[in-house]
Amino acid sequence: MNDKTTLNQHENRNLFFTSLITFLGMALLIAIAWFLKIPNPNMVLITGLIVFTGMFGRVSGVISATLIILYSMFFFSTGHNFFSYTAINLQKILTIVSSVVINTFIVATLRHRWKSAQKELIVLNGKLLEHNEKLKSQSQTDPLTGLYNRHALRDNYDSYIGNLLTVAYLDVDNFKQINDGFGHDIGDNVLREISTSIKETFTNTHAYRYGGDEFLLIRNDADADLFEDQMHQMRNRLESLGEGDNLTKIYFSVGYVYGVAETTADLRNMFERADELMYEAKRRGKKNSLGESFQ
Repeated sequence: MNDKTTLNQHENRNLFFTSLITFLGMALLIAIAWFLKIPNPNMVLITGLIVFTGMFGRVSGVISATLIILYSMFFFSTGHNFFSYTAINLQKILTIVSSVVINTFIVATLRHRWKSAQKELIVLNGKLLEHNEKLKSQSQTDPLTGLYNRHALRDNYDSYIGNLLTVAYLDVDNFKQINDGFGHDIGDNVLREISTSIKETFTNTHAYRYGGDEFLLIRNDADADLFEDQMHQMRNRLESLGEGDNLTKIYFSVGYVYGVAETTADLRNMFERADELMYEAKRRGKKNSLGESFQ
């Protein structure tokens, strides 16, 4: 059974129950008006028509209007025979019919417009939510590399507190020479290759373009051996990319620390120490990595 058939069955069940509720409700109002001998029962009955039409729609309005007209014909007919009327009562019947038809049309139309406005509002809210999510993603994503940016780091910062982490800074070696020697388009391609390699090589890791040719990696574990192994895989991948091109091979230096960031101050210190180790790796000849446990 497809979704459309199921939806139609659901709508049919709803229509049946709302029609039954309308019929029983109007029948109850008619019974009350009759047994209490209300002198002008149509005021009560039209109120019921407005309520049921407003709640359930046009079909309920038609049911309510039909019952009101039938009861009015019974109530105002001579001897309650439905057929004989005095001139004044005939005028009353015609007035009631006109009033009931107009009320049913107006209330049903207003309800239809209200339901349409609700549906449109739901659609607009969905589009707004989608647009906001897109804007949030754009505000947290570096447009060149597709990695997180510093705005995302600020949003994610607290989620790292109290966890085992490996915090690493990665910097492309001799990136200025690449830009100067091959042009900024090639430099941008290098950054894209670095970013793609990070995303496809490192597991369990959030990667941020921290600025220029510098990247921040935050692993949600403190497995230094696994980190070193994946970093070695990335080095081999990037070096092999330059072998068939007229480009220099892509090298990078890394500094990293691993441990638990118990507080925000600990995490900040891990960042600073990883940054220091990265610059120390560069001073030792680049194409290198230095790591240590965070105490």
